[in-house]
Amino acid sequence: MPIEARRTFRLALTVSLALVLSYGSGISVPYFAPLLALILTLQPAPPMPAGKLLVMAVALTVILGVGLVVAPLVEEYPPVGLTLVALGLLLSSRISLAGENAAVGTLLAVGLTLISAFGVLSLALAQTLVVALVVAVLIAVFSQWVVYPFFPEPEPGAPNKEPTPESSAVSPVRALRAVVVIMPAYLFLLINPTGHTPVMMKSILLAQSPDVREARKSGVELLGATLLGGILAILLWFGLKLSPHLELFALWILLAFIGLGRKLYVRGTTRFSEQFWLDTSVTMLILLGPAVADSAAGKDPYQAFAFRFGMFLLVALYAWSSMALLNHLGWLDTSEEEVAA
Repeated sequence: MPIEARRTFRLALTVSLALVLSYGSGISVPYFAPLLALILTLQPAPPMPAGKLLVMAVALTVILGVGLVVAPLVEEYPPVGLTLVALGLLLSSRISLAGENAAVGTLLAVGLTLISAFGVLSLALAQTLVVALVVAVLIAVFSQWVVYPFFPEPEPGAPNKEPTPESSAVSPVRALRAVVVIMPAYLFLLINPTGHTPVMMKSILLAQSPDVREARKSGVELLGATLLGGILAILLWFGLKLSPHLELFALWILLAFIGLGRKLYVRGTTRFSEQFWLDTSVTMLILLGPAVADSAAGKDPYQAFAFRFGMFLLVALYAWSSMALLNHLGWLDTSEEEVAA
């Protein structure tokens, strides 16, 4: 089987299995597990071994616990608390943009924002969210363990057409741009943590994207990916309404990610960048997961979906405008402004 096909099926099956395990086990915020499965499986590499997973689970608990420590400062001493959150986001963005530990940087940003905001609302609720995130990571890695043996990477030394990207230094401006994008969403999150969590997740994953292009192309891809992700979420939602069962939910996600995985891994099938299809996948999952939760809780999913979709578009517009402003001020490196041929 071609390596591109292996990676496509591995990604689709891992995300689908994580979805089944998270929704089937009834954990809180179940859509975190398939989202993390996407982030962890995107890079073609074997899953982490059990020993490293145990260390990561402990480290993750500590990282997410930072939000619990920051929460009282945000509530009692807002200038100090918000400054600490901004500095922590700057660090997490540099870690994410470096590439090797992108998941660690993303989870640190989640701990600083989501956990601290929920901690302002209720420390008990924040602790529940910490547990849910740790369990979601365990489910995502377990799903990788199950799927990877069926679609492994080539053995070391075997021919591989996929070039290995070279690591590059992280520009401080790129990390600062991520903070500029995330902080307004964080202030918005503090107003209503339970209702605005999807918007916060979208902002974090969008802001810590390592793909930087010139402003016009970035705007087209940011808005286009958000729109396409929303359309896919709508189509999957109505497909799920035909038969609202977990098996069908997993099947729709599997089919969607086979199509998206092909765009991510097979060169020459699309004129859009890999980041465009990753943003599309993230938007689809973050919109669809809360809609399913709203429906299960007896809430109106359509009104909430429309609100989240509108906020996602605003986040994309804001990210685009902030990048365009930095570009206009000349704060972006020349290498970052070049557009790939």
